[in-house]
Amino acid sequence: MVIQKKILFISIAWPKRGQANLYTDLMEEFVAQGHDVFVVGTKDADLKMGSDLSKERGMKVVRVASGQIRKASYLRKIRSLIVLGTKMKKAINKHYSQYNFDLIIGPTPPITLSYLYKSLKKKYNSPFYLLLKDIWPQGSVDLKVFRKYSLPWFFFRSHEKRIYKEADFIGCMSPKGAKYVISNNGYIEPSKVEVCPNSIRPKEKHVVIANNDIRQKYNIPSDACVFLFSGNLGIGHGLHFIVDTLKKLLDYPKAYFVIGGSGTQYNYLENELNKLQLKNALLYSWLPREDYEQILQTSDVGLIFLYRYTSPQFPSRLLSYLEYAKPVLCAVNKETDIGEIVTDYGCGRSVIHGEMADFIKEIKFFSENSDEREQMGEKGRQLLLERYTVKHSYDIIMKHLNA
Repeated sequence: MVIQKKILFISIAWPKRGQANLYTDLMEEFVAQGHDVFVVGTKDADLKMGSDLSKERGMKVVRVASGQIRKASYLRKIRSLIVLGTKMKKAINKHYSQYNFDLIIGPTPPITLSYLYKSLKKKYNSPFYLLLKDIWPQGSVDLKVFRKYSLPWFFFRSHEKRIYKEADFIGCMSPKGAKYVISNNGYIEPSKVEVCPNSIRPKEKHVVIANNDIRQKYNIPSDACVFLFSGNLGIGHGLHFIVDTLKKLLDYPKAYFVIGGSGTQYNYLENELNKLQLKNALLYSWLPREDYEQILQTSDVGLIFLYRYTSPQFPSRLLSYLEYAKPVLCAVNKETDIGEIVTDYGCGRSVIHGEMADFIKEIKFFSENSDEREQMGEKGRQLLLERYTVKHSYDIIMKHLNA
């Protein structure tokens, strides 16, 4: 019998009403298991100030006016994040004053909520589970936003140390992530660090059917192997590598690339593809949801790129590929273990980012071996069901309360 708990979940990534992501999936699992979930998120900067309370997905949801965080300059974003903890604390006192919480859950980013978590732990005398999705400030150092041992680094490092100390449990996205946190933070008790990966509530298995209509609509060759890369287009993916690859494969009609999303590198990709007049790729910034689902369904291989990072990363786009039973091709840095996981499980292949000859070899392998693609895709779907469902993450978190 499940003992009902009150869960406080805090995240700047809680989506707009009617939308979903891996956090709504996870919290819906807590609701399905009989717990009361209370969410604190943010709302767009152009909406009215203050905080709003609503009932969504069987949860109470408070959205706090955060100031500009998304699509803002780095300095404006940091300014907003520094004061966000105070705003969230005020909103919790206003809307949730009558409740006592049994567990506090919060993902990074940001780490600048460290004081908020410290005060909430003291107020409710409850454990805090940190879902470590981003390692700051090292990630910004890797991307050359600022230098190690600079004033910004010391400021964010102090928040990082505080949030790790306050966390009763730290859930990392992969085994290498857990090892990195332990080895680079000697003050942390290793026993409180574990793997609690990105996870989703998978839909029923998709029956993939040939859909030449969607390919015709976007001028995607019907007989090509379609490689998909969609989501955040940031500098950490090293997307110059895909541009160089496209140039090398201009005379190879069996492979076609669909690249989409938003981020700091979108304009770079658009300029390069237009300048070079490459015919073997489609670049989009936005698609209707139905069209995107169809392109995802009829694509053949999911791509993952990682570049520059010295701390392990584990992009959530992997879960979409696995859910749709797509094999995965990784071009990643050696610090991450996402490539090792897909190759060890037999659901994809991986090369070191920048190794052009190896990457092209794997592209041609996937383009010319449809049976192997299908087998890898099926293994990927099985990997998702075994390791990356929200029930799996729920069990990892709740074992600490049920012990």
